Amino acid sequence: MKTQFTLIMLILFGIRPLLAQNDCSDAITVCGNTGFTGLNATGGGNIDEIFNGNNDCSVTSEANSLWLRLPINTSGTLGFTLTPLNPDIDIDFDFYIFGPNATCGNLGHTIRCSTTNPAAAGSSSNQTGMNDVETDTSEGPGEFGNNFLQWLTVQAGEVYYLVIDRPINPSGVTLDSDFSIEWTGTATFYASPEFVNPQLQSTDIVKCDDDAIDDQMTLFDLTTNETMFLAGQPDVVLTYHHNVNDVITGENPIANPSAYTNTSNPETIYIRMSRTTTECFVTDQFEIKVTNPVTAGQPDNLELCDFNETGKQKFNLTTNDALIRNGNSSTSVTYYASQSNAQQKVNPLPGLYENATTTIWARLESTGSCQGHDIVSFTVTVTPLPDIIYTLDVKDLTEEDNSIAVVMDNEQDYEFAIDNGSFSDNPLFTRLETGQHTVYIKAKSGCKTVSEEVIILNYPKFFTPNGDNENEVWRIPYLNLHPNAQVTIFDRYGKIITAFTGSGSWDGTFNDYKLPSTDYWFVLQLTTGRIIRGHFSMIR
Repeated sequence: MKTQFTLIMLILFGIRPLLAQNDCSDAITVCGNTGFTGLNATGGGNIDEIFNGNNDCSVTSEANSLWLRLPINTSGTLGFTLTPLNPDIDIDFDFYIFGPNATCGNLGHTIRCSTTNPAAAGSSSNQTGMNDVETDTSEGPGEFGNNFLQWLTVQAGEVYYLVIDRPINPSGVTLDSDFSIEWTGTATFYASPEFVNPQLQSTDIVKCDDDAIDDQMTLFDLTTNETMFLAGQPDVVLTYHHNVNDVITGENPIANPSAYTNTSNPETIYIRMSRTTTECFVTDQFEIKVTNPVTAGQPDNLELCDFNETGKQKFNLTTNDALIRNGNSSTSVTYYASQSNAQQKVNPLPGLYENATTTIWARLESTGSCQGHDIVSFTVTVTPLPDIIYTLDVKDLTEEDNSIAVVMDNEQDYEFAIDNGSFSDNPLFTRLETGQHTVYIKAKSGCKTVSEEVIILNYPKFFTPNGDNENEVWRIPYLNLHPNAQVTIFDRYGKIITAFTGSGSWDGTFNDYKLPSTDYWFVLQLTTGRIIRGHFSMIR
């Protein structure tokens, strides 16, 4: 059958791959005088309708052809300019015109034919066509001519056939290119109908699934926008189709468009507007969509520590209900172990669900009049208890800054605190006062915290054993917490004056003899192997 529609629509639907226009019987009927672009001539068709004897250009066959049918609506002059989109001078298009009132069964002899090769003729461009300047009606082949012929004088009611052909050059190599055509002259073709949409509103049709079955399928009235589309245009009919091929050919229209159940969601519907008095039509498309009345919010991932070290924990899945409902109270939430189960709504999980680390699928379902659901996933994670391995680097008994540094293999997985301070990523604690401190190390997973008591020691720089009951003895504060520590005191000559353990002290005597005011030295040995040396003064 013939194919007829406004040529501008060719670009919209890419007609070339869908239908062959290589033969007269498949010619495209031109409607409206709007130019077009994006066409191509490929293949010679099933019937060789250009042959030696029916043209004045000595051509014996078609190579790569495109047939256009030109019905004339108003009389006048008719010309055109064909411009290849590729400006390469070796791109060559020929054309032939049959008519007036030619038919595919009786084309007759060409009234125009141009087979000039632009490169051979020394042309400045590879354009071709008909205009009001030329006087010749045929030209070519090869170097003969200048690519343009005299335009036609046509009468209303006449029908012409324009054949665009892309020949094969002598080397056997044919350069391809899409092309555009611009119509010139005063004659007009029949006008196509027009889809009217004055407000440029969306023509998509959206409904909720209101048939009590949650399958994203429902009944649509495809004719909802017909009155707007037609806008009173006479002699126009609308048909609705499932695909591009059918809307172009006019075949297989939807039987009852006012009561149509969608077959997918969303679904594209193709609409054809045909003028009954001519062979012109236009096409368009719109979507029908079953809207989902619910949209699931994003739930939180749930995490529990493996306190019983079994690899499984009991999760309260319902803690995510409010997040998934996303403020929509007319919904229900159920949980599933797989996406397939959630989609099929089988084997729901209990609210308290014991399992190892896995993915949970939540189904949010409408409980209102519009059916619909949404599915979203989150993870439940059982976190193993970490082995917190560390050492403490304690610096005390200094005249400067006492500090504790926590040394770990991987500090970024842990955070640290001392005494009543807050946790941070900093494992170093400085400016510590003498006394007992508690260092805390917490896994960032929250699954384990360990602590250790640390004693920061310092020694007094002097003492005054003068009987006033103040500073009467020299001792190291908090050393009693290291009961096995050993302290040895010397005079300036290295003579051992006394020795005592962690809870001991020195009163400034040697064998009950009061020693003089001066400086004395000490060595402190801790059970850790650490040795600290220092000195202090006795003042009487």
